[in-house]
Amino acid sequence: MKKTLIAVALATLSATSMADVILYGKIKGGVEVTKEKGESGTDTTIVDYGSRIGFKGHEELNAGLKAIWQLEQKVNIGGKSTGFGTRNSFIGLEGGFGRLTVGYQHNPVGDFAGNLDQWSYDSGAAGLSVFTRGTAINKRRVSAYYTSPDFGGFSLGAYVSPSDNNSTDDSDKAVYAASLRYKHASGFFADVLGGMAHKSAVNGKDGYQIVAQAGYDAAPWFAGVAYQTTRGVNLDDYADAYKSQEVAASFAYDVSDALKAKASAVYGFGFKNVDGAKLFNNGKYYQAVIGADYALSKRTVANAQVGAIRAKNAAGENKTVGTLSVGMGHAF
Repeated sequence: MKKTLIAVALATLSATSMADVILYGKIKGGVEVTKEKGESGTDTTIVDYGSRIGFKGHEELNAGLKAIWQLEQKVNIGGKSTGFGTRNSFIGLEGGFGRLTVGYQHNPVGDFAGNLDQWSYDSGAAGLSVFTRGTAINKRRVSAYYTSPDFGGFSLGAYVSPSDNNSTDDSDKAVYAASLRYKHASGFFADVLGGMAHKSAVNGKDGYQIVAQAGYDAAPWFAGVAYQTTRGVNLDDYADAYKSQEVAASFAYDVSDALKAKASAVYGFGFKNVDGAKLFNNGKYYQAVIGADYALSKRTVANAQVGAIRAKNAAGENKTVGTLSVGMGHAF
């Protein structure tokens, strides 16, 4: 009898422990057709929209304090290889003081600066890929990240990625970021997000990225605008852009319980190299995306959108790339 009771007790404890571990993720993909104006032919590809899978959990400690953890990784239904722990993965504490995590994670700029990018896509023209491009500030790093409790709708964030986690030499290459966010019960929101990369890998000088955004998010409406400026932090295809400025706007409306109509636009200006020369001939680009989501269920959504980006080449000729994207996503 004692053995039976012990077995039942252990099974109960095991079930309780397992209940604190959550498996979650998103599988998203579709077909994209891309064409550059003035060029013959189109590119048609089956793509992944940013699928992921993760595990997260918590354990109650005492006095309202709990341990929290998350392990998240990219997955790809488009045939590209992925690793493990390639997305936000951390361990930390949460309680009345707020939340403190350490691990491989975004900072406030990476967490929230893409809130206006409401699209699922792979090709850059089908979503706000230029506005949300990876920089020396917003990419994930090994770091410590603190978020304050809510104070009447306001919250603060502070982040540091130590130099020794970012440098292979003796130079100081720490990355710092902070945020001030406001969310009202009515749906109004406003955020100021910023980060500084000490001796950025872009040119060895201090770089920064600042984003300010505001809007309204309460069914059936969503509307928001954002301003972004960078110096010395752009990477990859935009590494020549020592300075840049952009304004973005997004809008969405729930036509019905299932159908959501959406639109976004971006105006980029002041794109200059380190010598002050304008990129894209005049330092500008324009982008627009329009489309809709249709909820097949609470967790499965179909998407369709068309988007285009226009900028000048070095000769001053307008170059436009457009993409039609149709796909589906399932969250679990």
